[in-house]
Amino acid sequence: MKTGMRETLDEDFRIRLQDYGLQFDPTTGMANQASFRRSLREVLETAGQFGQELSLLWIDVLNLRREYSIGGDEAAERLIQKVADGLRPWIDPGELICRFSEQSFVLVLRRDERTMMRLNLILDAGSHNHGFSAEGKPELAGGVAFFPEHTTELDDLIRFASLAAVGGARTRSHAPVTFAPVMNSAILLERELETDLRNALRGNQLSLVYQPQIDLVTGNILGVEGLTRWNHPVRGAVSPAQFIAIAEQSNLIDEIFTHSLRRLLVDAARWRQLGVIMPVLAVNASAANVRNENFVSMVQREIEANPPIGSQLDIEVTESLMMDDETLFVERLTALRNIGVKVTLDDFGTRYTGFNALKGLPLNTMKIDKCFVHGIDRSTQAQSLCRTIVTMARHLNLATIAEGVETAGELRALRKIGCLGGQGYLFQRPVASQKFLEFVKSWPRQKLVFEMGTYGDGDEAAVEVEADPLFGVV
Repeated sequence: MKTGMRETLDEDFRIRLQDYGLQFDPTTGMANQASFRRSLREVLETAGQFGQELSLLWIDVLNLRREYSIGGDEAAERLIQKVADGLRPWIDPGELICRFSEQSFVLVLRRDERTMMRLNLILDAGSHNHGFSAEGKPELAGGVAFFPEHTTELDDLIRFASLAAVGGARTRSHAPVTFAPVMNSAILLERELETDLRNALRGNQLSLVYQPQIDLVTGNILGVEGLTRWNHPVRGAVSPAQFIAIAEQSNLIDEIFTHSLRRLLVDAARWRQLGVIMPVLAVNASAANVRNENFVSMVQREIEANPPIGSQLDIEVTESLMMDDETLFVERLTALRNIGVKVTLDDFGTRYTGFNALKGLPLNTMKIDKCFVHGIDRSTQAQSLCRTIVTMARHLNLATIAEGVETAGELRALRKIGCLGGQGYLFQRPVASQKFLEFVKSWPRQKLVFEMGTYGDGDEAAVEVEADPLFGVV
């Protein structure tokens, strides 16, 4: 072949390859976002002219980043390819599918009486194991918006389905979540609150309130938990559940944790100067905090700046990170223990973590979630569940603290099953630093109301116990 002809063919191939790259995703062979938008615009115009109804399904691959962190590009691409292979057969002629972004697919289907059943089957097909190990199985969340019911605008149709998928991811729904107008209002509110939260961090609007943790036998104060609060200048008190979720999505969560930890250590140093020393200083860390590779070093810097106080630090983490990435969970917790920080597993029981998963974890304490504590004195089932948790903790050499203790009946039931500690409104609502000092000074007399500890003549309060059918006396 002559050189000139070869160069012409090479150039033609290069142009075709470039053109392909402009239209298709190289990993899946599906249309890319730009190509998909062009096709969708034509489809919507035609559907509008003929009165057709369409469904736009947005699918997020939730565990793509985790697969990448474990196996690199090859593992991430293999996951995406397998999801694509599961989705592709469900597309009929005239319908659309694309890899819309790194971890998202978008499908456009005709809408009829079988639509919801079909959407469920599609999401299930995409998350099928495809020969992966249990750990590598695709984890998907889906959201759907309808044309023209929800909107006739292309960008809004895509955005609404994306918003619905966010709801699916939050609830871990196995079925696609249908868009509702309130979702759009909620996301606009979240955007406003995110801006306000950034300003709150700069303007020192966040504060810490303190709630004691009480030994249910002696009545001694075991420690104190610092809880972050935000008093918005216009909206008033914003729920921690609301602003922490926003902070996690907007990368503000590390700033909030650092602010809270620093405030806790500063207040505890001031208490020490006044003769009040808390055995334990607890603060919450979200899963997003713990995932940060600089998390442990940041904690270490703060406790080194307050050596006498830092040794009392206890960081509370939830089960969610352990369920998502056990290896990272153990690595971070071990590093915390190595620098002298205690670790508490918060809200235990909400994620069905078993004994084998907990065995060997570098923990000090288990906190029983308040949903099990509420009404425990009136529910034999709740008593049995909490007794199981207490027994499990004891065999793991962990202390137990019950959250949300609000009534004397709940206190008696918790003491009866052998729970060591409690925290809740029955003893003290979360209060500012000065109010907490006042509580500490008044507690020796207050605790007599609960028949705990000693006072005056030194007689020990009686403690009720009962036999545990599996492990003897609690």
